[in-house]
Amino acid sequence: MTGRIRHETDAELIDRPAGGLEDAWVGRWRDDMRAGLAGLLGRFEARFGFPPEEHEVAGPVSEEQLAGLAELHGDGLPADLVTFHRVVAEVDLPDVENGYWIHSPPLPGEDPGHPRRLTDGRRVVVFGSDGGGGLFALTAGPGSPVLRLAGGSFLGGAYDADHAAPVAADLQEFLTSLLREVTEAARKGDGH
Repeated sequence: MTGRIRHETDAELIDRPAGGLEDAWVGRWRDDMRAGLAGLLGRFEARFGFPPEEHEVAGPVSEEQLAGLAELHGDGLPADLVTFHRVVAEVDLPDVENGYWIHSPPLPGEDPGHPRRLTDGRRVVVFGSDGGGGLFALTAGPGSPVLRLAGGSFLGGAYDADHAAPVAADLQEFLTSLLREVTEAARKGDGH
């Protein structure tokens, strides 16, 4: 069963899997994001008087990186994040709003030091960050919301849950929002 979402890059409707992300959807998102970035970056210097920083939608990750992610998070690793990384390794958008980054997964044995648990007991997987110091995380389990962790502290090895605010219902909604930011900025000719 699928639902429908409208990408802002064109009038075409793209199937949205009801059971979670699918490789084909992420591939279309990647291609739309790259096209939106090309439009934004093509006019950036003329508009702002300085060149843009490097933007990238790279991928996919290696099997070794997927193994590192699984090693770090075990059964708490959201399936949608694995699906995303099978198609896209990382996203660097330093000139979109305050900046957005989706991090490349660690290799086995590496630990980036991100929070993995909230003080309310929920397990989280940090997958990105923004230019304002916030981290983006998914909670363990299917259909988990994307949380922005900002302004909190570590308390007994866990991140303060009072500073974990939902920003999207799931990873797909988060990715769609990022695409909308890029395509809107390209349309206006304004990354900020």
